[in-house]
Amino acid sequence: MPESAARVFDRLATTEPPTHTRTLFDRAVVLGGSVAGLLAARVLADHAERVVVVERDERTERAEERRGVPQSAQVHTLLPGGRRQLDRWFEGFSKEAVAEGAVLAKPGRFRAYFNGEEKVDDPTAELITGSRPFLESLVRRRVLALPNVTAARGRATAVDVVDGRAVGVRHTGDDGVEVTEEADFVVDAMGRSSRLGDWLEATGWEKPSMERMPIDINYTTAYFRRSAEPEVVAGISFWDEDERPDGVAPAAFQAVEGGRWMIMFGGYGDDRPGATPEEFRRICDRLPEPFRTAASEEMLGDVRQYKQADSRRRAYHALERFPARLVSVGDAVASFNPIYGQGMTSAALHASCLSEWLRSEPALDAPATGFFALQKVVVDSAWQTSATPDLALPHIGGPYPRGYRVARWVTGQILDATVTDVEVAKRFNAVTFMTAHPNTLATPGTVLRAVRTNLGRRLGRRSSRRAGEPRPDRG
Repeated sequence: MPESAARVFDRLATTEPPTHTRTLFDRAVVLGGSVAGLLAARVLADHAERVVVVERDERTERAEERRGVPQSAQVHTLLPGGRRQLDRWFEGFSKEAVAEGAVLAKPGRFRAYFNGEEKVDDPTAELITGSRPFLESLVRRRVLALPNVTAARGRATAVDVVDGRAVGVRHTGDDGVEVTEEADFVVDAMGRSSRLGDWLEATGWEKPSMERMPIDINYTTAYFRRSAEPEVVAGISFWDEDERPDGVAPAAFQAVEGGRWMIMFGGYGDDRPGATPEEFRRICDRLPEPFRTAASEEMLGDVRQYKQADSRRRAYHALERFPARLVSVGDAVASFNPIYGQGMTSAALHASCLSEWLRSEPALDAPATGFFALQKVVVDSAWQTSATPDLALPHIGGPYPRGYRVARWVTGQILDATVTDVEVAKRFNAVTFMTAHPNTLATPGTVLRAVRTNLGRRLGRRSSRRAGEPRPDRG
């Protein structure tokens, strides 16, 4: 009997350092030096004599300005599932991050709001908050400190395939001169705009199909000075469609390195909330108190905006013809609605897939079907978590998968119950934090508990109204 997706996911999400690694390659090359590429390089360092990371962008002090990551100035979240993997691959990573300025959001220091109501505290939730450039720079430093990993500046132009397997890559620098890097194994970590499929198709190989879900989301982020140590250091607020203030879909705040706050608003379609400093502060004044506290200090720099048209995933797992010794990871395979914060954690779990596959004594001169099957479990998990609520957005017209109406009802029941039920909140967070597979949430026991919780809340509200008590403040 095939192993369940939930069990595979649980194994991939392990915190145990890998064992029984052995050298398989002389030289491995990773195309792309973002989080996904760096973590792939960390895995390959256990299996290759030499690892080269080919990066397009020059690294500067203002890493948020990198051309290859236009969204890096926006709020990013290192979910607990991703943090566990970073601690797995880099001993003491969390402690190092906090020592250098990241903020530890222990239970009680994180707030979540739904339709203006503060959700019950999850005593197991613990996050590390920091900007994307800060976290990525820590990962990069740890990876390049490995004795067998180096970086090369260049823009990838091709992957060379001979006798059915990848044997090298080509890239050009600012001088336009093309350089060839020989390779025994190649990883595509070139992000959403990866051209690997086009290169393969041009040389007679199959190109993976791409599924797109239009989301049309606009992100707006601003930094503020953080002059005092607050009790609450991170939070998120979200609303049903008919409850949203000023076109804000989600809103999030977090304390980050450098004594700063980051505050983010998201809006769909024509909604671009908080586009000016004045509008940004006005919206914060209408949100729960921690937002108002964070926005009360000096704004640092400009309001930054970013637009993402769609979520997408490429079906590498479905290809019948694919070169050996070649895989793709991170956003090059799948990228999701950024409000769910799945990007860095998905990349970390892709690294776990690569490690498990390389330690399984794979047939290296055949396509990496075993790796892509493991990766599909991670991709499907993240897609399932984000696609069901996204399909409910009024500007998205499907296509709706089989069983969508039931899945949406179940999701709504569970989400409503997280406001007051600690156990449901813990189970829900385990899935959204990517430490558990979505199938573990949609069990009869959890759904029944959620329905009972919601029924009790509705009956309690009716009793309160009959007694003349005021309705709860929706913030």
